[in-house]
Amino acid sequence: MKKNASANPSATVSQTSPFSSVVWLIPLLALITGAWLLIQHVRSTGPEITLYTDNAEGIEVNNTVIKVLNVTVGRVTSIKLRDDEKGVELTAQLSADVKDLMRQDTQFWIVKPRIDQSGITGLNTLVSGAYIAFTPGHSDKNADTFQLADLPPVTAIGQSGLRLRLQSHSDKMLGAGSPVLYGDINVGQVESANFNPRERVVYYQIYINSPNEELIGRDVHFWLQTGLKIEASGGGIKIDSAPLPALISGAIAFAAPAQGKGAAVDNNTEFTLYNSRSELDNLPSERALYYVAFFRQSVRGLAVGAPVEYKGLNIGTVAEVPYFERNDSHQLFANGWVPVRIRLEPARMEINASEQSHQVWQSQIQAAMNKGLVATLASGNLLTGNLYVELSDAPSSQAALRPQTLYRGDTVIGSRSGGLDALQNQLSDLLAKFNKLPLEQTIAELNGSLKELRTLLAQPQTRQLSQELNHTLRELQQTLQGVSPGSPLYSDVQSTLKNLDRTLQDAQPTLRTLKQQPNALIFSPGANDPIPKGVR
Repeated sequence: MKKNASANPSATVSQTSPFSSVVWLIPLLALITGAWLLIQHVRSTGPEITLYTDNAEGIEVNNTVIKVLNVTVGRVTSIKLRDDEKGVELTAQLSADVKDLMRQDTQFWIVKPRIDQSGITGLNTLVSGAYIAFTPGHSDKNADTFQLADLPPVTAIGQSGLRLRLQSHSDKMLGAGSPVLYGDINVGQVESANFNPRERVVYYQIYINSPNEELIGRDVHFWLQTGLKIEASGGGIKIDSAPLPALISGAIAFAAPAQGKGAAVDNNTEFTLYNSRSELDNLPSERALYYVAFFRQSVRGLAVGAPVEYKGLNIGTVAEVPYFERNDSHQLFANGWVPVRIRLEPARMEINASEQSHQVWQSQIQAAMNKGLVATLASGNLLTGNLYVELSDAPSSQAALRPQTLYRGDTVIGSRSGGLDALQNQLSDLLAKFNKLPLEQTIAELNGSLKELRTLLAQPQTRQLSQELNHTLRELQQTLQGVSPGSPLYSDVQSTLKNLDRTLQDAQPTLRTLKQQPNALIFSPGANDPIPKGVR
C-alpha cells in the first residue's frame, strides 16, 4: 500500500542574527568587565622588586607588608635561598603609587622589636608582626634590586644633613647607630662601619643632622670615645664619663681646634679618626723639638704620651720609649742604659706670650743644657706606678749621663737618677758607709770595759766605798735639815742679813759724798782748798 506524499509535513528553515538573543549579552558583559578589571589591576600594580638579606627571620609570604610613612604599599610574595648561598632572596610586589620612588639609593630595612643605644623601638610589631620599611631615594636611575638592612637609616624622608667618611687604624670598631657627639650633645649617628683586613683600616660613614653641619670644618678633629676614662696622675684620679649611649656602644666625638673649625666641607669628605682624645692632644706640631735622654734606671711605667714637665709645667710628651738605634739594643747589657725620645712643644711654653720660632726655642734650651739642665724620671702616681720625665736645672753632685752629643739625629740631653731610685742610691751609700764602721772592734772593746766594770764592782773595796758614800749622804741630809726654815740656825742667819741690810742703807749718804768729793774725810765739804805759804 502506498502512502500519500502529501501526508508528510515540510520544514521551513529561516536564519536569525546571533545578536538577537539576550543570552549572548552575559559573556559579552563578563568580557568587558574582565578587561576593565585587568586594566585597573595593571594600572594599580606597581613594580616587582627583589630584596637581599642575611636571613628571613620574622618575614612570611603574603603576611609581611611593605610600608612607607606607615602606609602599606606592598607585600612579600616569595622567599627563597640565593643561588650563591650568601643569604635569602625576597620578592615583593609594590603598588603603582611608589613606582617612581624605586631609585638606586632607595634604602630598605626590617622593622621589629629592638633594644639598642637609641632605646626600645618596634614594640607595635609584637602584635602585627615585623614589616619592611623604606625611604625613597633621589637618584636619577631606577632600580629593582635592593639590600635589606637590619637597622633603619639615619636620615628620614626630606631630612637634610652632612655625610662624612672617617678612617681609623684602631683595633676597636663601633657599630651602625652609634652616636656622634659634640661635647655631650648628640648631633648625628654612624651609618655604616666596615673593616678592611688587608689595609687594617676601619672605614666609617657618619651623618650629621641639620643644622649641626655648621659645626664641621676642614680643621675639625674626630676621635673615639668609649666607656669611662680613668686617669691617675700626680694631681689625683680623674674620671671622665661619656653620655649613656656612648657608655653602651661607644661614640665618635669631634671638636674644633683653638684657631677655628676651618673652611666648610662637602658631602663624603674624608677625615682621620683618632683612637682617643689624648692621642689627638699629643700630636706633634710643626715647631716641635726632639731630644733623647738615656736612663740607667728602670723605665717601667713610662709610656708614650707621658708628660714632660719643667717646674710643674707640662711642656711636652714622651714620643718613643725605648728609642734604640739600629742594632744598638744588642749592647743593652753592656751599656746598661735605655734611650727615651722626648718632644717639647714651644706652644706650651708660650704662656700669655707671642709665638717664637723653632730656632729661638732651640737656642734657649741649648743654653739651659749648658748650665746643667738634665732629665730625670719621676713618679706620677705611687698607686699606678706611672712615670713622667722631669727637666731640672738644680745642681747635683751626681754626674749627668750623656754618652754622646747626637743620637739618631736628635740632641742628647743629660740625665740623672731621680725619684725613688735616687732615694735608693742614697740609702745604699749610707748603708755602705755604715758597713765600713769598725763595729766589731768597738763592740769588743765595749764588752771588755763592761767586764772590768763588773770586776771592779765585785771587789770588797768598791762595796765599802758604796757604804761610805751612803753614810756621807745621810750626814749631809742631817746637816741640811739643821738649816731648814724651821731650825734656829736659819733664824740667826735671817736676823744677821737684816742687820747687814740696815747698815748698808745707813752708809748710802756717806758713800754718795765720797763719790762726789773723795777728800771729804780730810777737808770740810764746804771749805776752800788751802793755799800753801811761801818760805821765809
